Amino acid sequence: MDGKVPEETARLRAEYHLRWEAVETFKAQELAAMTDERAREIIQSLGAADGWRERRDWSGLVEQQALFHRTQRP
Repeated sequence: MDGKVPEETARLRAEYHLRWEAVETFKAQELAAMTDERAREIIQSLGAADGWRERRDWSGLVEQQALFHRTQRP
């Protein structure tokens, strides 16, 4: 095997980690600057329809189990 391959791999890994750290720093700054109102807008834009719960007294787990149970029927 060529001696350059491990060196190239190490260089590429180092570059990747630098980029990853930059992305994580940027994300942390965005989250720190985010207002509660903006967070609500993002959550609402994810596609959950108003009144999506079948029963208000159910927890999310119960609803999830009911959906899975429904999809398992032929």
